[in-house]
Amino acid sequence: MAKQPNRQLSSADLDSLLSLRPGSVVDLQITTPTAPKRVKTQFVGIDLPTCLIFQVPSETKWGYLRDILIPENEVVVRYVLEGEQGKVIAFRAEVMKVITHPSPLLFVDFPASLQSLALRKHKRFTPGIQAQLSVSDAEQQISIQSMILDVSQQGCRCVCDATPDFPRLDNGKAVNLMIANDKELVCKGVVKNSSLTQSKCFYGIQFSSDAEIVKKLLDRFIVEI
Repeated sequence: MAKQPNRQLSSADLDSLLSLRPGSVVDLQITTPTAPKRVKTQFVGIDLPTCLIFQVPSETKWGYLRDILIPENEVVVRYVLEGEQGKVIAFRAEVMKVITHPSPLLFVDFPASLQSLALRKHKRFTPGIQAQLSVSDAEQQISIQSMILDVSQQGCRCVCDATPDFPRLDNGKAVNLMIANDKELVCKGVVKNSSLTQSKCFYGIQFSSDAEIVKKLLDRFIVEI
């Protein structure tokens, strides 16, 4: 059964998507059983809010892609928006259909969200992920709401309010991060560094969780740009 069109994009994300012009070159990352494959192709158009259409990469050069561009397989699309606020846009989508006549075209479903990375450092933006930061202290567990500012397979950087109700954490302190109030998505880690402003505490945390838990975090919230 075909997926229902997604209409949850913010107006800013929708503007970024509609700024992608027919003929623009995009980077297409395709999921495979071994490792992701990345190729260049062209954007053809959009059927708002159902799908986006791209040229199927050249069969003479990328013929093997025909076997993996199949319905429900996942792709990541990346493209550059030029201008004063130049940035790289990325989103995940599922393959809906591939046709070969009259022209080889790839149809993917409408994305649920977009992520961006500014090309200029002072414009850099990283979307935050809500998380509950908790520690065990004096035979009790205390916690505080925090936000993950950036994350990788190895660890993350998060920020929380500086408050007397939650002590500043020393390097080496074991912590738990429950992501987006999901009790099945708890990442364990160790504080590696910290910094303090008048109102905020920043922590660099190295993950010690099972790799599969971290992968779930990255797969659910992060599009690698």
